Amino acid sequence: MNIIKNLPLAITGLILAILSLGKIFADFSAIFFIIGSILIFMVLLKLVFHFNDFFNELNNLIPLSTFGTFSMALMLWSTYLKPLFLPLSQDIAFVIWILGIIIHLSIILFFTNNYVLNNFNIEDVYATWWIVYIGITMAAITAPAHGLSKYGFIFFGIGFILMIPTLVLVSYRYINFKQIDDQNKPFICIYAAILSILIVGYVNAMTINGTFLSIIYIGAVIFYIFAIIQAFKFIIIERLKFMPSFSAFTFPFVISAIATGEAYKFFGLDILNYLFYIQAFIALILVIFVLYNYLKFLMN
Repeated sequence: MNIIKNLPLAITGLILAILSLGKIFADFSAIFFIIGSILIFMVLLKLVFHFNDFFNELNNLIPLSTFGTFSMALMLWSTYLKPLFLPLSQDIAFVIWILGIIIHLSIILFFTNNYVLNNFNIEDVYATWWIVYIGITMAAITAPAHGLSKYGFIFFGIGFILMIPTLVLVSYRYINFKQIDDQNKPFICIYAAILSILIVGYVNAMTINGTFLSIIYIGAVIFYIFAIIQAFKFIIIERLKFMPSFSAFTFPFVISAIATGEAYKFFGLDILNYLFYIQAFIALILVIFVLYNYLKFLMN
């Protein structure tokens, strides 16, 4: 039970990445579903058996901002549950999807009240804020699985609108306040996710405009290059000791590969197809690397 007690809630970012990999490597989706499900249940066990520890951790800015990956993971997990030929599986999947949305909207409201409207400090601003404010786009991505494509544009719109001020704010913080503790350095890799998740939400929720898609995809590639350089620097050059924040090395690169796949489907350019395979391979390696290190961390 110590494993459950010591389970960092930041592992939810890894869970989201694992479930997302199943959308890239469809032939192995069952494996990713099983691993993701086990980790979700471990998080739920911590909630049940170590309730105080669970909520004490969430009572801090960074753990709360990263916990949006749990609500995002629930939305994505529901798309795996829906096709299962089990009694009430479709109803259960829909309830979990709605629950994920409710949790995420609650995080937005609570986080905004506690850390934006009150107690705001520019040095407390990290890329994890995008999980809070842009993460709701996962509802647009997963809405079609529940036959609700026509409502997906609402969640895409929320994510896109909130991306603009937070992009300015977070970038201002990183440019002007460069001193960051090692444990929080990996979060800068979330830059790779902000436009990529919007791209995936966009193609799932809206009628695609080629010009608009081109613009945001170019931006996504620029952010991806920036983030992969940062990840390389932290892992290979600085050789940061493993920390739960390593979860930031996972989902941003997975969703970037998915975004490139969507861009390839629309534009049909061979270079995008090659880029997709490269990004998918990099994402898989990073997820395996972080999962391995999490297992070592929890077993100690």
